Amino acid sequence: MAEDIVGKMINFFSGDSTEHLSDKEIILRQRLKEIGENKYSKFFRHKTEEADPSLGHFFYSLYKIIMPTRAFMKDIAKLTRLRQIVLEAFMDQQIIEMVKQLNPAAIEEQVKKVPPAELTKQIRQNIDQLSQMFDTNRINGINRCYNLVVAIFQLVNFDYPSLLKKFDPNFTDSPYGNEPKFAAVKAANIAKDLAEFLTIAQAVSPDNDWKSLLRLLKICAGEELISEIQFAQMLTGLRDIINSKILLLIVQYGSKNPVWICKPRIPDEHIAEAWMEARTIKAQESISRISTNEKNKQINILLKEIFYGGDLNRLDYYTVAKSDVLSKKDLTCFAYAEGLNYLSLYLSEYIQKELQELFDILLIRGQWTNINNSKELSEAIHQLQEIPENISQVDASLADEGPEGSRLKAALARVDRDRAQARYINSIVENINETALEILNNAAHHLAVIDKHMKNLVDDAQKKHPDLIINWKELNSVAKEPLLQKMAEEHLRLNSFVRLMQLCSQ
Repeated sequence: MAEDIVGKMINFFSGDSTEHLSDKEIILRQRLKEIGENKYSKFFRHKTEEADPSLGHFFYSLYKIIMPTRAFMKDIAKLTRLRQIVLEAFMDQQIIEMVKQLNPAAIEEQVKKVPPAELTKQIRQNIDQLSQMFDTNRINGINRCYNLVVAIFQLVNFDYPSLLKKFDPNFTDSPYGNEPKFAAVKAANIAKDLAEFLTIAQAVSPDNDWKSLLRLLKICAGEELISEIQFAQMLTGLRDIINSKILLLIVQYGSKNPVWICKPRIPDEHIAEAWMEARTIKAQESISRISTNEKNKQINILLKEIFYGGDLNRLDYYTVAKSDVLSKKDLTCFAYAEGLNYLSLYLSEYIQKELQELFDILLIRGQWTNINNSKELSEAIHQLQEIPENISQVDASLADEGPEGSRLKAALARVDRDRAQARYINSIVENINETALEILNNAAHHLAVIDKHMKNLVDDAQKKHPDLIINWKELNSVAKEPLLQKMAEEHLRLNSFVRLMQLCSQ
């Protein structure tokens, strides 16, 4: 027992014991030992815990090699051009031609020559063909190449001047500056810089296809920024130093964090998918514009057939004009304002006024051979008579003092400062839109029923032996104008209005 105590005392004073040290201190001693055994141990001075000037010279030599590339990559326009060059390098002539056909300007020219339905079909086919040609292999090749761009971008944009100034406070980042005079620097003072360098340098491997990238870089820059041989030598030397773990060990020892682990910043950009998505979106927008323009043309034609001009505005709040306020703030709009307005106008001006007398004659005075037909027509008319009140309720709810209008007004006043209000506004508008669409669909159904009977009655009135109503002569005698003419006109108007409702519900 006494011998053990004596032995421990001897080991303590001789420095052979680690029992009095913490786990952290033990590991730090191990890291110091590993630095001494490293092939690049010259980068570190054990006695003073300093990084040797030779480490500063290593970073300076690296900096001089990449300086032209660094200057090039600080130009955002050139970097953007390089991105485009990478994309184009993987495209064949077929893809280039297809992209030209999907260009919005080219599509606008086609609008003047090709019918809308045919052009829309053609654009969709072009999108599918481009998607097939822009296959997985091509996408992966583009992404791999561009991720090399990002990797080299990270490497050349590391803050070398800041690190080098710690080795030489008089270091100037200037082509006319004097040759630096590096001195030793405390490892603790550069540990953070080295850690940052390691995270980006891990992505730069000599095994990657740098030759292809350097050729593309030369095309973009218009000159050779760095030779393939010089770049390959630089990467080989850099990889050897990183693989030796000397920089990792200096970081661990200098920061007194012996278990620090480098988390590599490996680029994972997907520019190929983004490029394809952008082309698809633009093409879809062209389709949408064509469809919207064609729909508007059809709507304008139908409006002339149905209303014969005049003031077509009936609603006060659920309107296209009020919807513009929402649109400007990128919020959900009143999707069915146009359709609901026309429905309100049609029901009040035509169904309840001009057609009321006709319906009274047909349903009250008409002698129907099948009572179910008259009941179906009567029920459709009755259902339509309830819809104006439903439309008024939707419109009135959006008034400033209305339940939805007051909530929207308050939320709109705050949405610019608090974007969370956008979800609240969108939820309110979406619910209103659902109600409006339900009204439109309900009305369209009943109008279609009336239109069907109107067509059948027009056909029946022209028969020698009618089989729907048997007293046409009597009905004509009490009508202010010929029934056949009136029914034929209203059938055409009803048919046009049903089509109008279908367009406004899309």
